[in-house]
Amino acid sequence: MKADSIHLFDFLGSGKTIFEIPVFQRNYEWDKAQCEQLFKDLTIAAQNDTDHFIGAIVYVTETGNKMSHIYRIIDGQQRLTSLTLLLKALSDADKQDHAEIEEEYLTNKYLDDNNHLKLKPVEHDYEAFESVMNEMTDYDQPSKVIDNYRLFQKLISNSDIDSSKFYEAMNHFNMVYIELSSDPNEENPQVIFESLNSTGVSLSSSDLVRNFLLMKLDSQEQSDLYKKYWVKIERMFATKTFAEFIRHYLVVKTHVSVKRNNVYGSYKDYFIAEKLNSENALADLFKFANYYDQILNHKTEDSEFNRILDHINVMDSKVVFPYLMLLMDLITSGEIDQGQANRLAHILEGYLFRLKACQLPTNGLNKIVVGLCDLSKVNGNLKLRLLRLLKANFPDDRKLSDSLMEVDLYHQRNHLAKLALVILEEHRTKETIDFNDAQVEHIMPQRLNAEWRLQVTNADKVKEQFGGTLGNLTLTKYNQEMSNKPYDEKREYYQDSNVFLTREVAKTYDHWGKDTITDRTRKLTDELIKIFPMPDIKEVSEEEITGEYTIDQTVDVTGKKPVQITISGDDYSVKTWRQMLVVFLNDIWNKDSLNFDRIKENRQIDRMLFRVNRNPEKLENGTEIETNFSATVILAIIAKISEICDITDQVSYTVR
Repeated sequence: MKADSIHLFDFLGSGKTIFEIPVFQRNYEWDKAQCEQLFKDLTIAAQNDTDHFIGAIVYVTETGNKMSHIYRIIDGQQRLTSLTLLLKALSDADKQDHAEIEEEYLTNKYLDDNNHLKLKPVEHDYEAFESVMNEMTDYDQPSKVIDNYRLFQKLISNSDIDSSKFYEAMNHFNMVYIELSSDPNEENPQVIFESLNSTGVSLSSSDLVRNFLLMKLDSQEQSDLYKKYWVKIERMFATKTFAEFIRHYLVVKTHVSVKRNNVYGSYKDYFIAEKLNSENALADLFKFANYYDQILNHKTEDSEFNRILDHINVMDSKVVFPYLMLLMDLITSGEIDQGQANRLAHILEGYLFRLKACQLPTNGLNKIVVGLCDLSKVNGNLKLRLLRLLKANFPDDRKLSDSLMEVDLYHQRNHLAKLALVILEEHRTKETIDFNDAQVEHIMPQRLNAEWRLQVTNADKVKEQFGGTLGNLTLTKYNQEMSNKPYDEKREYYQDSNVFLTREVAKTYDHWGKDTITDRTRKLTDELIKIFPMPDIKEVSEEEITGEYTIDQTVDVTGKKPVQITISGDDYSVKTWRQMLVVFLNDIWNKDSLNFDRIKENRQIDRMLFRVNRNPEKLENGTEIETNFSATVILAIIAKISEICDITDQVSYTVR
């Protein structure tokens, strides 16, 4: 590695040199504010005749054709591109300096590669950049390259300082260059790149994964694999979705919960542990990206599976995507058929619907999905594994019935009322209906008029108590037309509806009020219970019902013994509840002593654990704790400490 300070012109003026932005780097993204700041720095340098530091450029050297030098830019590409555009704008502003700027700093006169241009941007920006450099005016696509070149032209034109003075002032721009060798026996460019981007601000986790997989390769391999795999994945997802996909992919592969701010580190650990190479890793990411894309858009080859995916997307339950990807991969490998996958996904769909309809928390889902993705614990029976992990918090029929009779379903998140009605409609008719433009209709309207108050006893009270419940809702495509018309007039519309569920209201009920709403709610709820039946837990033997639980699940462990506790992916065998508490606290201390100190700040935990008076146990750090608690209390203590340490989704235990 070579590193030193250098003037910008000395760096750009190197003969037969191409500054190549690798294909995997981001597009040129500098905005107006950054370019204006660069020009402001140049203005100060011109006015004060003083040097200005512009940052560092990090690159890997390669030898090109005709004794040329290729500098593959690892860090600093945005700044280097902006400086080149600024130089081009100065070149075009002053005929006297034009030839010198072009020949010295923008082009390689005796090198045909890259059309004589010194800078080679990524493919996305190449055409726009070439049009600027060759003064072509027919490029009409949106481009930051074009925008910023024109901005520099405008800033130069509007300045009181002569363009030739700006040109001279650019020689005051100082930089640091860090030159790395492509020799694999020397420094690792990836390690240096990570240290430069250690704050995690400049690049997304997907950017970091991409660079990790491609940076170690030569230019041709980079280009081939980027085009074969990565660019196709990028076209599927927005940046945020891309990072979420990689996080969910890692859950499938590692069976460990991955935090959003540690996606890159977790991926790198997985890559190294599995001894992967870049092409195999990219091929597998591409395969699972296709699964993910099909899940997001519910466009697999199976219509029943697509319907389930659509419902899960409406419920905004992306946390279960890793399990869905796993099912799709098991179908691809021939380990299960589509029918098996549909049945498993339908159980999960019913579980999610019941949770949301009963307004129950879903924060334990992440750990459940992590457990579902660990095929080593399936023992050949995916359904049994699914039931074991869902059974503790699966809302039963009575709870669902009671909730739907009372809950204001219309105002629940994620359009749950519309989803319930769509599911009921799909179940009742074979007709294909596009529900995207359908609206949820309140049969007794949200704004009552005099006619409703005359026709329904205690109309306002009935509307307040039952107006948002399932029985008072239906689907329609002419909601605005009906507004708050009385039921007799609405009924005429309903009779001609293309929605079976709505026609049924007109056919079944000749008036509308409290009794009809509760009657219809009960009937629709019974139908939903048939659509999403409670799994037959009795088919799981008593021995099988024992198993793994997330720490935040409410479980009656009376008469049960612990056999294992899992903390952040590490499994510990235990024989007693007391031992489980000790093992848990030792793990907290070993992994993060600061967290151990934090739990002492909780007065309740401090009073129960650290003021020993009956049955002390000594931890590895010498601290004595109280252990004379029941199993239920020990689980509550571990759950509270997990919450304090923000590891609730990473702690589970197994009982027998």
